[in-house]
Amino acid sequence: MSNNIDIKALSMAVNSLAIERARMMNISFGKSGNTKRTRIYQEFGYPENLTFDEYYNAYERNAVAGAAIKRMVEGCWEDYPEVFDGEKSQDSKGETPWDKATKKLLKRCWKQIKDADRRNLVGRYSALLIQLRDNSQWSEPIVATTIGSLKEKALIRLIPVWESQLDVSDWDTDPLSENYGQPKMYSYTELPVEGQYSGAPSRQVNIHPDRVIILAEGSEDGTLTSGVPLLRAGFNKLLDIEKTSGGAAEGFLKNASRQLNYEFDKDTNFKTLAAALGVPPDGLADGLDEQVKRLNNSTDSAAFMQSGKATVLSVTPGDPEPTWRTLINEFCSTIPMPFKVLMGMQTGERASSEDAKDWAKTRMSRRNGFLSDLIETVLTRFWTIGIIDEPPTGEITISWSDLLAPSKAEKIADADKMADVAVKTQNAFGRSAIKENEIRAAAELPTLPEYEIELPPLPIGDPLTDDKQTSGPAGDTKKQSGPNSKQPPGK
Repeated sequence: MSNNIDIKALSMAVNSLAIERARMMNISFGKSGNTKRTRIYQEFGYPENLTFDEYYNAYERNAVAGAAIKRMVEGCWEDYPEVFDGEKSQDSKGETPWDKATKKLLKRCWKQIKDADRRNLVGRYSALLIQLRDNSQWSEPIVATTIGSLKEKALIRLIPVWESQLDVSDWDTDPLSENYGQPKMYSYTELPVEGQYSGAPSRQVNIHPDRVIILAEGSEDGTLTSGVPLLRAGFNKLLDIEKTSGGAAEGFLKNASRQLNYEFDKDTNFKTLAAALGVPPDGLADGLDEQVKRLNNSTDSAAFMQSGKATVLSVTPGDPEPTWRTLINEFCSTIPMPFKVLMGMQTGERASSEDAKDWAKTRMSRRNGFLSDLIETVLTRFWTIGIIDEPPTGEITISWSDLLAPSKAEKIADADKMADVAVKTQNAFGRSAIKENEIRAAAELPTLPEYEIELPPLPIGDPLTDDKQTSGPAGDTKKQSGPNSKQPPGK
């Protein structure tokens, strides 16, 4: 039995070593998976390992990356949700005292929560630090009884922080602990990120997990470092976009700089040309360079030549738009975000409407997923530490506005179509298939009580004879027999 265990342990160790070796080789030669050109990442200028600094620099200096983060944040936080106690059906019963207190508290916190979400999109994670009036150090746990006496007044503010400002200083390594694998203490570095300078004093403090709310979108295992930055999948495309746009701009700059090419023939007297430029014969090259500088710095400079000519070196740069547009589309597919939403362009009414629907679905999915979980986490922490009371029903509902709801113009158009159907069915059958209040409801107009009365159907008769009853099959002009019929007997 012992031998079997030893063999199994040895086998696992060998496999682990092989996996680690393969991983290191992959790191050494790039991560493209191209077995023919293993150094292709290095040739293209792509970084082998992405850190927070790369993501942050792209967000700060790359126009496309900055626009992607901004559009995602502003699109998802177009408005703030409603939070109320109980299930969604409870909302129709009106606001409860708990709803009012929570709404008042969240009004102070929405901007900070939104900013923390922005920082979460840039890095793997971000955080909200809870500053309280509890007369305790940040490294100490929160005493709920102390906070409970002050309620919402105990909350000073929420502080959004970047990934690079917050790190784990101590982990829970006890396998029997409920918080196994979770941080026991955080280290907060109060410094601006990546080259920024605020003038404020810097410090490094330990913060207890009770005072920290982590935002790590995409980290389903609960580990903050497993978060997925928004720019990660399309980072290489961001670099290619910079190459394309920057290369095109450099080409136009080179053409605009008027680089001159001097051509001299055999009759050129260089001593005379040097004397005209005011330089010794051995300094003719420097004199020509100075002449070119004066020519480029002003619009009224002249160039001296003798038995030669000066031509401008220029090439016609290629059109960068096809390549640039392709790269933008590739990057948009990784977000996901329609091209016209990111760049603010519309290519047609149908394409625009379809893109708008897809973009609304993306935002609604993120709203009902990650953002709703984030708000629930914040509120759960608030009532756990005593800032607010626990909801009476024990659960909360976060209700966002429907981004897929039709616009006012679309509602009016739907009501117009319904009215057209009502007119046609009234003329054809003597009874409208759509009621008046149904049309008003489609346009979100208040219903009218007088339209709720059910009117009897109009009689269908022969418009030529004003008869109230039709005469049998179509085309039969004979009247139906009845008690008032004047047809001869036997007919």
